[in-house]
Amino acid sequence: MEEDVKLAKWLSGEMSGKELEEFMQTPEYATYSKIKEFSAQLTAPQMDMDSLYNKIQQNKHRTRNNEPKVRRLTAWLPRVAAILLLAFGAGYFLYTGQTSNHLADNGKRDTFLLPDNSEVVLNAGSAAEFKEWDWSNNRHIELKGEAYFKVAKGQKFDVVTPEGTVTVVGTQFNVKARNGRLDVTCYEGKVKVVSNGQEILLTPGKSVAYANGKNLDIANDKHQKPVWIGGNEVAFENESLEQVAAEIERQYNIKIKVDAQTARPYTGALPTNDIETALGIIKAHWTLNAANAGNNITLSAK
Repeated sequence: MEEDVKLAKWLSGEMSGKELEEFMQTPEYATYSKIKEFSAQLTAPQMDMDSLYNKIQQNKHRTRNNEPKVRRLTAWLPRVAAILLLAFGAGYFLYTGQTSNHLADNGKRDTFLLPDNSEVVLNAGSAAEFKEWDWSNNRHIELKGEAYFKVAKGQKFDVVTPEGTVTVVGTQFNVKARNGRLDVTCYEGKVKVVSNGQEILLTPGKSVAYANGKNLDIANDKHQKPVWIGGNEVAFENESLEQVAAEIERQYNIKIKVDAQTARPYTGALPTNDIETALGIIKAHWTLNAANAGNNITLSAK
């Protein structure tokens, strides 16, 4: 009977040190240990092992004349193992499919670390996700929006966006992927950018931009970091009225309706802490009127 209760006691954590040591020497232990290994960070289904163990102990002390027929525990050991394997296995696949998600809402920013201690700063209205559990084998982060990366020395990973992929090694760089346009600037180290079949290697101070797969002619960046990092401005390089308005929406968490048409692009900076000044620059550059109704602004031609 002592052999029959080993599994129950092991599952409920009631084995003494000596009993556990003996159980570890049995062939069955290796199988059950592998099951537990895959479920180290999972929660197994609740089992009333205390009740099970108590019933076994009660049966053990009954007289033989009154003892009912009892199915030996060893008969259902494979069933227990199968149930645990299915439960742990299902949980394992659910766990491995999970991703770590980070979001910077409009008007806010978010800073977080990757598993290799690389730092990521999300600009307003941006999102990133990656698989933390398998980072060593699956080193890529998916980005929607804009982020500044400060990569830990010697570390390498890919930043995947809908518009292209950026590959880095121990560097500092900025990626902005919005509405079919990809902007990448390298501030330290080297950055490889692949977009629409084109590949380019950026060195410090160099920038590249693609709009709908076409390479844009933009100036290089002379700053040490993006102006939006630690500052109160956002910079634009050859961007449309719609793109500028969308960024102001994200920075101030407001709604802007553009009721005007213009092909003239904008290059320069706009404040992120003074909406009146930002709107004043936009109105002057495109010769527009601005009608305010709370957090709703309409830009129209004069």
